Amino acid sequence: MKFIAPSQTIPKGFTFRPGTNQDTENIISLVHNVLFEYGLIPEPNGVDLDLSNVEESYRDGYFGVIEDDEKIVATFGLFPLDNHTVEIRKMYAIPSVRGKGLGTWMVNHLIELAKNNGYKEIELETASSLIEAIQLYQKLGFQEKKFENKTPRCDKSFYLNI
Repeated sequence: MKFIAPSQTIPKGFTFRPGTNQDTENIISLVHNVLFEYGLIPEPNGVDLDLSNVEESYRDGYFGVIEDDEKIVATFGLFPLDNHTVEIRKMYAIPSVRGKGLGTWMVNHLIELAKNNGYKEIELETASSLIEAIQLYQKLGFQEKKFENKTPRCDKSFYLNI
């Protein structure tokens, strides 16, 4: 996927960059801790296996991290499903940085990235317990669709035509 610089500025005090395999331990820790916080179970040998090698897993997509003073505080990914559709994956932030605009920034950046790479639709799966994330997706125009249960811990599915 061809990377583009985002048109909007990341919230003050934060930086972003592509995630690398050198970040693996921090990425996995962050994602697992957020999952546990919301009563969800990590699956390191299943749907979370992509985190053990983000460079390879997202070779055709994008996996990003947001840092605060060089500490990873959020993750977000975009994964091609086919030539028409990409999926938002692994969008998580630690509690101390929530409510600062990072979620909106991440989704808008991923939408922009998908559009600039010729995709027409974005999908995502989430769990009902992630109330704030669901509200964010709906605020940004995502529509709920019939759930297909590709990811065992998820029970909701959304899409956005771009």
